[in-house]
Amino acid sequence: MTIKIFDICRKGTHVLGPGNRYIIWVQGCKQYCPYCITPESWALDKGIDLESEDIAADIVLTKGIDGITISGGEPFLQAEALASLLKKVKLHRPEITVIIYTGYSYSELKTIKGAKDLIESSDIIIDGKYIDSLNDNKGIKGSINQKIISISNRLDAYIPEMESGIRKQQYIVNSDGTYSSIGVPLKNQNH
Repeated sequence: MTIKIFDICRKGTHVLGPGNRYIIWVQGCKQYCPYCITPESWALDKGIDLESEDIAADIVLTKGIDGITISGGEPFLQAEALASLLKKVKLHRPEITVIIYTGYSYSELKTIKGAKDLIESSDIIIDGKYIDSLNDNKGIKGSINQKIISISNRLDAYIPEMESGIRKQQYIVNSDGTYSSIGVPLKNQNH
C-alpha cells in the first residue's frame, strides 16, 4: 500500500517519546489547526508516495530503533496503509512501540475507515486538535486538551513524563543544508 509522506527521520530521536524513535510525518490533513508546527503537511496532493513495505523494511533494518512515532499531517487519513506498515514491522520487531498523534478525538476515530486496525497496532494515541491558548509548554502534547491514551499499557511507565516533562527539541541538518526541528516547540516558538 502507498503512503503519502511529508518527511521521515530515520536516524531516530529521543524527543517524541521514550527511547530512540523512528519518526514518520505523513502528508495530508483536514484539521487546519491555527499555529500548527507543520502546515506544509496539510496539502492532500503533495508529499512523496512510498510503499508501506519499503518503509517497514527500512524500520526493521535500522539498528538502535526502540519505537516509531507517527505524526503529520493526519495519520488517520491513511489509517489502512499505516496499519499495514505497522503489522509488517511488528512481525519482525515486536518489541518496537508505536505512538501516533492525531487531530481527531479518540471517540471520532471510531468513525474513520481503517482506524480500528491502526489503533490496535499502537501503544499510545495522542488525540485532539492543537489549541495554542491551551499550550502549557509541558510534555510531548501540544496543548492540554490533548490526551495521551494508552492502548497496550507497554508505555504506561512513561506517561507521567510525556504529560508534564520538560519539552525537548532536536535540530538536524538536512541533505540540502537546511535545518529542521524535531519535537513539540514551546508556545510562541511556532508563530
